[in-house]
Amino acid sequence: MKTTTTVIRGLAIDVLVIEIVHADAVGTLFYRAEILIRERKTGAQRLVQRTRIPGSGQALARDVQKRGVRALEAFKKAA
Repeated sequence: MKTTTTVIRGLAIDVLVIEIVHADAVGTLFYRAEILIRERKTGAQRLVQRTRIPGSGQALARDVQKRGVRALEAFKKAA
């Protein structure tokens, strides 16, 4: 089982992408990615998205690096 953590630093928040992959010689058996927002001042973490689609965690990390926090607007809950 391999765990990869990607941290994208911002001014007020950090975006964490945690990917867990379990694979064997044949292929991927298990994949899970969690996207968290961590407040810089308090260190509080909030889960934004959890997915099981392989590669989607890295795709979101690239989007956040390109577009910033606006890439996460699609995950906001309706008020």
